[in-house]
Amino acid sequence: MFLDEAKIEVAGGDGGAGCVSWRREKYVPKGGPDGGNGGQGGNVVIRADSNTDTLSDFSSRKKFEADKGAFGRGTNSAGKAAPEYILLVPPGTSITQIADDGTEVAVLADLSQHGDQIIVAYGGRGGYGNAHFVSSTRQRPDFAELGEPGERKKIKLELKLVADVGIIGFPSVGKSTLISVISSARPKIAAYEFTTLIPNLGVVFAADRSYVVCDLPGLIEGASEGKGLGDKFLKHIERCGVLLHLLDISRALEEGNEVNVDKLIADYKAIRKELIAYSPTLAEKKELVLLNKIDLINSDTTALVKKLKKAKIDIFMGISAAARLNTDDLIMKLLPVVLKEREKREKIVEEKDQKNAEELPVLKPQLQSEKMGAFKLTQKQDGTVMITGKRLEQFTKMTNFNVHGGLQRFRDVIDRVGVSKAIRHARGKEGFEEALVYIGGIRVDEYL
Repeated sequence: MFLDEAKIEVAGGDGGAGCVSWRREKYVPKGGPDGGNGGQGGNVVIRADSNTDTLSDFSSRKKFEADKGAFGRGTNSAGKAAPEYILLVPPGTSITQIADDGTEVAVLADLSQHGDQIIVAYGGRGGYGNAHFVSSTRQRPDFAELGEPGERKKIKLELKLVADVGIIGFPSVGKSTLISVISSARPKIAAYEFTTLIPNLGVVFAADRSYVVCDLPGLIEGASEGKGLGDKFLKHIERCGVLLHLLDISRALEEGNEVNVDKLIADYKAIRKELIAYSPTLAEKKELVLLNKIDLINSDTTALVKKLKKAKIDIFMGISAAARLNTDDLIMKLLPVVLKEREKREKIVEEKDQKNAEELPVLKPQLQSEKMGAFKLTQKQDGTVMITGKRLEQFTKMTNFNVHGGLQRFRDVIDRVGVSKAIRHARGKEGFEEALVYIGGIRVDEYL
């Protein structure tokens, strides 16, 4: 099954909890704490793999979660970090983060080449064991940190097939026949419109080189507005380096085997109109026009080509895919064009990477700071106090409030960084003395 769009949920693995342990050895009556740290939770990684050509793996399963880190153990043994959870997608897949209401938040990555990858959900940090908290004033810590929860996101995967050549045209003009002749692809071929329901990829070999050809479902007038199958597959043409536009002579044949040039011109302009309506950038791609089924007019297309040229339609060459007429020549003539366009695309990618590398560093806002004291306090109309801050929220999630030592450490830290003072100031207003307090999504007023 071909699938080019999917919405999934990903979650990094939770970090392992730290261990509370005490050294117990023969002849060592007063062994100290030796609880080890928890392991790092696994990251969720999405990687482009050229051996994959569809998103069908995400059709039935929608939630993907990496493994949790192992718990810390005694004798200062750290828990094992969880492995990465790798999801494979075809090259040409873009990844967009979406909000709970379905709106698109930001484009996270565009995996255009084999091997490109991105971490879409980070695993949580493992909690410190009690041995970590030993100090001159705290020699017997009876607490350890919980593991940090893994990052969770909803994302949209959208595939736009990457090909050197995209074959376009009206339904039943011979696109599937052509790709079956010049490559090893074996698409369904039949004498009715919309036989091709999904894009077909084929590898063409020429002079010890190769290039990828994509046969796309037929376009009709109004495709850019959703008619036929065009609205589903026009996007795949965006990734193609060269467009191979097939004009079918059989669609313009009249009595006496005469070709109605005006019909061919109308077919050409109709497809061009849909490309422009869908994307002006798409319409600017290099286009080569082929006359197909020239065997129906005894292969002599000189006069026809001249008439089309007057209408500003330059014919690259004439072929008959079904009769394999001139198809070998087409393979060789396409090669230099493909290599030139491929070089242009590679140059654009290099320039983009260089530009990104040369950009001035952007300062992160305060809430992205790793410092504990970087927080923001807001108060709702009902008096509820909401506190946000990356490091502070992480610290709160990893605190074990059920242990006296962990609770005391929490109070000491928020007092030292000024959070307690800010809370007292916010709750000092008349009527708000018992207002609820949240750090991130965790209610903490009962622990103050």
